Amino acid sequence: MKVEKADYIWAILSFIAVGVTFHFGYLLYGLLGIYAAMAILFLWHIKRIEKRISDTEAAYGKITEYRTEKSGREYYYPVVEFETEEGELISSVYAYPDKEKRYEIGDEELIHYTPDDPMFFYFADREKELTDVYYKCIIAGGFLAAIDIIAIIIILCI
Repeated sequence: MKVEKADYIWAILSFIAVGVTFHFGYLLYGLLGIYAAMAILFLWHIKRIEKRISDTEAAYGKITEYRTEKSGREYYYPVVEFETEEGELISSVYAYPDKEKRYEIGDEELIHYTPDDPMFFYFADREKELTDVYYKCIIAGGFLAAIDIIAIIIILCI
């Protein structure tokens, strides 16, 4: 997940919202507002990713190796080599980790890449991975927002 200027702006505005709403005694409402802003920001990210997906070209890429990362558990990132429509040979590491080696070295898989930035690619059967994390965060945030609303109702009823 790439951090962009909008993410920094959202973080700063969130800190301001927490401070102001806490100062005036409406912290729970400030937290709900932050969730709403977060949901809007993540939906914006999803739309940008969907736009980027719609502007891709298909190619067959060859799995040449795996990069690994250990953070408690070992994760695998396939390295894919492919040729663009312009004939440029690209070698790029897939951005999303796997807990297992999904492909064999030497396998040719259908990928989609962005002509403007061919280092960005995704496997044809895995485009959902590009937006899943945003949807999961919206759902988790919605769950926490619902708990906040229930807490407000309980506090007002007591």
